[in-house]
Amino acid sequence: MNPPLRLALCAVLLFSSLWTGCGSELEPPPGVPQPTPEEPGTCRVDQDCPDPGLFFCDTVTSRCQAACRTQADCTSSKRGEHRIATCDANPLGCRCDNSRCVEALCSADAECATSGQVCRDGRCAAPPAASAVAECRVTPDFVMGREGTSARFSVLARDGAGQPVVVPSGVTWEAVEGRVEGGGTGLEASFVLSKPTDEVREAVRARVGGVTCVARVRVLGVAVEAGRMRVGVTDELTGRPISGAVVVTADELGAVTGTASTDESGVASLAALTGAGSVSVFHADFAYLTVAHEGAGGSRDLKLPLRRNPTDRYGGVKGTFRNMSTSLDMHAGLSGLSSPDAVSEVSASLLVGPTRRVSFTSGGQAREATLPAGAYVVLPGTTLAATDVSARGLAGVCDVALEEGVSAEAAMATGACGTRTAWALGGDIPLNALSPSVVTGGGVDVGQVLARTIPLLRTFSSSVVRDVRYRLKETPGAKDGAPNYGDPSHFATVDHDFKSDRSMPLGFQFALRVPALPKYRGQWMDSAAVLGAARVAGRGVVPLGLGMASNTNPADPNTDTQAGLPAAGLVSVRMAPTHHGIEGSPYDLVVTASSSAASNDATAGAASSVLIHRTLEKLPFDPRGSTPVVVSGPFLPVPEGFRYNYTREAGGGLEGRQLRYVLAPEALELPGSTVLRGVFTNRAEHGWVVLMDLARAPTGVRLPLPPEGFEDRTYFGDVRGSRAPFGMQALAVRRTGTTAGAPVELNGLVEADGVDLNRLGELTVAYSALEYGRPLVTWVEPAEEGQSLAKGSTVKVRVRAFRVGSGITDDGYVRLTFSGCQALEMREDVVDSQGRGEVEFTLPGTCTGTGVQLTATLVDTEGVPLTPPVTSTRTLTLTP
Repeated sequence: MNPPLRLALCAVLLFSSLWTGCGSELEPPPGVPQPTPEEPGTCRVDQDCPDPGLFFCDTVTSRCQAACRTQADCTSSKRGEHRIATCDANPLGCRCDNSRCVEALCSADAECATSGQVCRDGRCAAPPAASAVAECRVTPDFVMGREGTSARFSVLARDGAGQPVVVPSGVTWEAVEGRVEGGGTGLEASFVLSKPTDEVREAVRARVGGVTCVARVRVLGVAVEAGRMRVGVTDELTGRPISGAVVVTADELGAVTGTASTDESGVASLAALTGAGSVSVFHADFAYLTVAHEGAGGSRDLKLPLRRNPTDRYGGVKGTFRNMSTSLDMHAGLSGLSSPDAVSEVSASLLVGPTRRVSFTSGGQAREATLPAGAYVVLPGTTLAATDVSARGLAGVCDVALEEGVSAEAAMATGACGTRTAWALGGDIPLNALSPSVVTGGGVDVGQVLARTIPLLRTFSSSVVRDVRYRLKETPGAKDGAPNYGDPSHFATVDHDFKSDRSMPLGFQFALRVPALPKYRGQWMDSAAVLGAARVAGRGVVPLGLGMASNTNPADPNTDTQAGLPAAGLVSVRMAPTHHGIEGSPYDLVVTASSSAASNDATAGAASSVLIHRTLEKLPFDPRGSTPVVVSGPFLPVPEGFRYNYTREAGGGLEGRQLRYVLAPEALELPGSTVLRGVFTNRAEHGWVVLMDLARAPTGVRLPLPPEGFEDRTYFGDVRGSRAPFGMQALAVRRTGTTAGAPVELNGLVEADGVDLNRLGELTVAYSALEYGRPLVTWVEPAEEGQSLAKGSTVKVRVRAFRVGSGITDDGYVRLTFSGCQALEMREDVVDSQGRGEVEFTLPGTCTGTGVQLTATLVDTEGVPLTPPVTSTRTLTLTP
């Protein structure tokens, strides 16, 4: 689960936690009518039901519900005259879910095969006929590749009413005009690019019933001129070539050795590197990319996809949740748009969206809540009704014109459109379900809140709208580093309907066996989150459920034992099956181990490690964890120990503009095939991505200066010339198909051989990440300018993203200098033990006067100030 998604979920669940933590457990809100026991079918206690052995009284709704302890308790042979008609009519019968008999769902066609049916919307049904298809689209719809490489295509279909439809048969594929070779039947097919051409032509055709759709292909020749390097540059999310990108080669010292611009076909040719160095691509509208290159031993035919800047334009969806429950409980949910994959860096502002302060009254008391844009919360009996939701989406493909006078191709070329899947998870949270015990010491135990919430997700459902097209317009203030996303008037309207026939219950509860958790800063990571999702062709990762566990009691390699599960290391997950047009998409379980160190220690970075389980053919129903899903490990260690020198001059053990690993090589306990990925992000959320193999880590990469006219995105972009926030990822990448499981090294990813960087999300099976952030120092005491202090007083500063100390893993210390009295200098390398990042100084008795300036400066372990400087100054009056 990526951190922004988890943050959005926490916002809703923490609110309900804080609500119940404000005092005693809440009673149903006043002013809301409650069911009376005199109504037909209502009850007060189990004995009011027809048979207390087969029914229980649901005290929330005051109605009798079919009870069970095992699945057999839901069968007609056990229930006799109290048999359940829906269970008898369902080929899969009913399941015993949380002591209730509920209709069993399917999650894959194989579960319905014995009756000659397929699984659609969680039920076994007659297979849709290909003749019902009125429209189809091939994805990807544009491919550029080298002769002899293969490309895989999928088809998406819609019926005459415009609704997504997945047909199990009646799909055929064929090559057009001989530029590719291949064909077949089914929803996917592979083709070999066989005939080089300078033109982009229709080359692949899918036929679904009576309709056809095509993909266009450009095939590059195999031969690359001797002594030359060919670099193809494409838009990662559309496959289209990027013209006007500047390709730069540099030697191992970072000196530029060659420069060329891509032509209209996205290709640049320049002299090949003869020794170790790097290849970089610069374009103002996309994230920069630098790839470590081994010279004569590296590829001379590279394919490098770029991700468009996420904040230059904005667009997405807006709407509400319809037909939610009318119970007395809190109605809550989250919504969003699918992400391209579970690996790549995605703008935090994009996924979380702007937050909103919601004011409301309850019981005559004024309250406030902070919610992300995609959160839905309604509390009956109060004025709390946050019902409007919105989500931003990435620029990508669009198959029709969305704006008058602008073709789909023109919109894609400028990042003005996108197509994603809208998703939502919504349901009820009982007011008394989350104990006030999760609020301790004025804070909230996030792990406990989420772990206790998972069982409540049996009331939640999933809503999916597969094909959502939206426009993106230029973001006001983006060029000044202050983007304003406040106007959603151009967003596409998508409401999530939670009627039983338009949504799908999170009807599969099962346990996941999580491998031993990794460590960060010598401590076991303290939580594990599971995102259950579908990987939909052309649309990306669509969340369908989740799980959460803490690791605090005890803090060891295993997640804590959860209620209802037999052992530590098991995590309960609730998930819906694929539904409403995404059936047949593979299931992914994304398991994220994370550390709360960054929230408890101002000097720490955000650390996580992720495993992606891709072999789940159908969803199990196993609430007790009798046969848990086993996730193969291990988790990758966190990539600690990387440093970057932001200046051109050597310093701090680094050469100018050098990014490398600075600790002992044996401390980097990663598999030899690991790909390392560094990311710099400036205040406009424009990035610079750096890739290298593990073997290159000790020497690293020296980044070239950007070409004239391009901003240096290793800097934040403010008037002080501050550092840009920096993060590192370590990725384990594996091949699919006939060579499935074989590791892919960096050279294999950038080589134009069909196993390309634009498939990184599909090929990655594990990754770890550390957000180093950017170091800051601010004043704590005195809090304001111009205050008076007596000599010998204590002053205090706070550091962030800077590890104070003189050890090998430390960043340095704080130096305090005085101006306005006799020249003095002090240093301190001891930070407070409470995790606030505070450093104290006792002022000397020799410095008094007015207008005395105290400047706190961050310096490295050798006493050299960081460059660019990181300082903060207070002007004071020091009295005798």
